[in-house]
Amino acid sequence: MNTYFFTLVLKGAGSLLSRIEDNLYEAECSDALVCSYNGTIYLEFDRQAKSPQEAITFAIENVQTAGLSVASVQEGGVASMAEIASRSKLTRAAINNYIKSTRGPGNFPEPVYGLTSGSPLYSWPDVALWLHQQGKVSHSVMATSKAAQEITLKRF
Repeated sequence: MNTYFFTLVLKGAGSLLSRIEDNLYEAECSDALVCSYNGTIYLEFDRQAKSPQEAITFAIENVQTAGLSVASVQEGGVASMAEIASRSKLTRAAINNYIKSTRGPGNFPEPVYGLTSGSPLYSWPDVALWLHQQGKVSHSVMATSKAAQEITLKRF
């Protein structure tokens, strides 16, 4: 078994914060860290499973058993340059150089959103694959992002 790291964003759970931890524990989610950002609750998982698909799918089912709704799997979506740096444990400067093709082999994935605002967002699964091909993130990070993308497309 491997350990997979991923984040589930909850829908409409802000008012339930006081009892979420107990409900999650009873629903076999003791491997989730409950976090909040501006009233939005999200769960950071370190889940052991045979595959990232299994880890994410069972986590979603456990969360639903706890009476909560999942809005998204964060690793299946988009990421800013700062988030790419954080997830890959690289500096923003390194990511910027990859984006501009002044470092690395070129062909960094193009942004998919945010161009008109000047805050480009990139498909994290595409970036994770590219970074994995350059030896900058583990196979687990790349595989988890692809699994999250597939699950997001099927479920949300």
